[in-house]
Amino acid sequence: MTPRVRCRAVFLDAGGVIVLPDRRLVARALSAAGFRIDPSAVPHAHYRALRAFDRGGASNPSYRRAFCEELGIAAGRTDDALNALAELEDRSRSGEILWSEPTPGAFETIAALRRRGLTVVFVTNSDGHAEENLCDCGIVDVPVIDSTVVGSEKPDVRIFEAALARAGAGIRATDVVHVGDTLAADVAGARAAGITPIHFDPPRACRARDHRHIRSLPAIWHHLAAAA
Repeated sequence: MTPRVRCRAVFLDAGGVIVLPDRRLVARALSAAGFRIDPSAVPHAHYRALRAFDRGGASNPSYRRAFCEELGIAAGRTDDALNALAELEDRSRSGEILWSEPTPGAFETIAALRRRGLTVVFVTNSDGHAEENLCDCGIVDVPVIDSTVVGSEKPDVRIFEAALARAGAGIRATDVVHVGDTLAADVAGARAAGITPIHFDPPRACRARDHRHIRSLPAIWHHLAAAA
């Protein structure tokens, strides 16, 4: 049995770990562009798109393109779907938050981690509006390290160094676990920074044995020992 981690802080990716693309908003935006999708397919499409992204290689699709393909958008019409989603992602135009559907148990687990005395920090590759969006989703008083704001994105270790600085005096990389849903950005980046990675993988698509996995955020308790 893998020993539990005695940690003082938990770093969390935002998109995919805390919030998902709101299935209702995605279906409505694509419907307006002439597409019909099953809204319930949106979460699974997100995680399957990440697997395509993680496989790497110049010929692999971007996350957004893979997301459209996983939703069943025909290859010849992907650009139309991408344009519809891009408008939705621009909150100043849509007036809504695309990444706003909580993953199961996420908000409750964040509150429980903090009650246990663990420092929680969000570490996310985002567009500079992550803190505002998460606040509007109901998550407040949690530090947000946004790649656009700090000028470094995962897997660059500098974004994790910024998170460590924000976590508080005395917290070192060895005192932290980082939960993220990508191998290329989250697992590799955390490991390079000396932080224990936990791969958030709801579809259980990753079979690698060199890192920890969870299928939902509440499952993080299976990996944590008492705070140091």
